[in-house]
Amino acid sequence: MYRRKCDNGNNVDSFNENQTCPTVGYQAASVCVPVTVTPFASAGATVTKCCGAATVVSNCEDGCRLLVIQRLKVRFPVCYKAEVIPEKSETVCTEDC
Repeated sequence: MYRRKCDNGNNVDSFNENQTCPTVGYQAASVCVPVTVTPFASAGATVTKCCGAATVVSNCEDGCRLLVIQRLKVRFPVCYKAEVIPEKSETVCTEDC
C-alpha cells in the first residue's frame, strides 16, 4: 500500500493528484425508540361436547323449581397478537462504552 506523508498545505502539486485518506471514526450513542404496543386477541369457532347425561335436581322449598346441570367440554381457540408501531427515534451521543 502506497502511503504519502501529509504536508502542511504548502505543496501545491499535492492537489493535482487523487489521494485516498482512509479512516475509521467511532461515536458511542444511546438510541431511544418509543414504541406503542397494542395487543389484541380473537376467538375462533367453538365446539361443544356433552360430558355424560344431564342431572335434574328439584328444589321444592320455593315453589317447584328445577335445576338442570350438564357438564360440557368446550373447545375455544384463541389467537393472541400484538401490533408494534415505532415512533421517531432519538439519539444522544455518550462517552465511549
